[in-house]
Amino acid sequence: MALALRLNLPSILTGLLGACALIALLIRVLPAPVLRRLGLILLLPGPGLALALASLHSAPGWLEGLLIAPAAVFPTGATLLTLPPGTTRAAIGLGADLPTRLRLIWFPLLLPSVFLSFLLATAFCIACALLDHP
Repeated sequence: MALALRLNLPSILTGLLGACALIALLIRVLPAPVLRRLGLILLLPGPGLALALASLHSAPGWLEGLLIAPAAVFPTGATLLTLPPGTTRAAIGLGADLPTRLRLIWFPLLLPSVFLSFLLATAFCIACALLDHP
């Protein structure tokens, strides 16, 4: 089991990090409704296909990581997309500096979704690495 994690996990994580960077770019470029629909379209088939490819031993690890990324990023992206647009501006208008905004607005809003994203990414990466071992 440890050998499977050591051999397959680096390539899976490479694909996952690359896809997360691409998704972060798409969050900045695409409008919110399009991004929500795209995320929902890729949410379930992506990890399912990654696990299927891992059990067939037919795909490179970076492709599995690429397929896992939408499910791992979706909770945090959904939280960011549902945030009211003037939250930070209102906090700045009330005199909150950056540490205060981070402590009172961003950390409480994002901490549960970031934890869920991290948990999903960890679970899917370990499952793919263990299934990919022949």
